[in-house]
Amino acid sequence: MDLPPVPASVTRVITSGKLPPEFTAFFTPAGELTDEADWSYVASAVETHLATAGADENLRGALALAGAYGFLDSLDDGTDPDQMDEDSDRAIALLREAEAHGIDEDETDELWRYAEHIGSLAAELSDYLAEMDAYVAKHGATPQGRLDAKLRQAHELYSTGERAAAIALFREVAEIDPWGSEFSGCFDRIDIGWCRLLHDAAQVEGPEAARKIWQEARVHHRAARFPITMHAWPLVEMLLGTGVPDIIEVIIHEWLDAAIEDGRGEVPVTEDEHRIYELALAELEGSPGR
Repeated sequence: MDLPPVPASVTRVITSGKLPPEFTAFFTPAGELTDEADWSYVASAVETHLATAGADENLRGALALAGAYGFLDSLDDGTDPDQMDEDSDRAIALLREAEAHGIDEDETDELWRYAEHIGSLAAELSDYLAEMDAYVAKHGATPQGRLDAKLRQAHELYSTGERAAAIALFREVAEIDPWGSEFSGCFDRIDIGWCRLLHDAAQVEGPEAARKIWQEARVHHRAARFPITMHAWPLVEMLLGTGVPDIIEVIIHEWLDAAIEDGRGEVPVTEDEHRIYELALAELEGSPGR
C-alpha cells in the first residue's frame, strides 16, 4: 500500500501565507518541501507547536493533519518495528486531533488506513526479526549470510585453481529452491550461483555446455527471469567472446523489456552498461547468420 498524496487541507495551509514562522523554512512558495527539509521535520515541529499555549486554533486541524502525514511519510521504508509502532501511534494521535478541529473524515480516511497498514507491517517485521534472531542463534548467520559465505569460499577456490571444488559450491547455491525453502529471500545469491556456472561452462567447456547450463537455470528460475536484471550486464560481459551470441541476445532483450516495464527507457543507462552494450552489439552483428 502506497502513502496517499498530501491532503488538500495541508496544501492549502502551506500556501495560505498563514503558516507559523517555524514552518515557513520547510516549504517553497509553491507548497513543496525545500531540498533541506523532510516531512519528519514537519511532524516534530507540529507536535511542538500544538503543545504551546499560543497555537492558533484556526490552523490547529490542518497542522495536525500535516504532522500526521509527516510521521507516516517517514515510515515509508521503515526497518525498526518499534520506531514504526511509535511513529504510527503519534500519527494516529494527530489524526484524532485533526478531526477534532474540523478536518473532514474524507481527508483522514486514507491516512487512517495507511497507519493501520504500517502497524501490520511493524508486527510482521517484528516477527521476522525474532525468527532471524532464532535462526542466527541456531546457524550462526542469516540465510543470506550463509549463502554469502559459500559464494566467497567458491570464488576463492576458483581463483586459486580449485575449479572442481568451486563448481560444486556454486552448484550447491544455484540449486537451492528460490521459492519454498528457508532461502526464499535469497534469489540474488541463487542467481549468482547460476551465473558463475554458466560463465565457467562457457569459458572451460564450450558453447554447448554453456547452453545446457543456461537451460537448467531458466527451468530452475521458473516464473522469474534468469539472470535477474541486476546481474544481466555483468553476465553479458562474462560471456563475450565465448561463442554464445544467442544467449547474449536473449539477456539483452530481456533486460530491455524489464527496463521498459520499469519506465527506465529502452537503452542501458550507465556508462559501464553502454560499454558492454556496444561490445555485445558488435559481437552479435559479427555472428554467423547476421
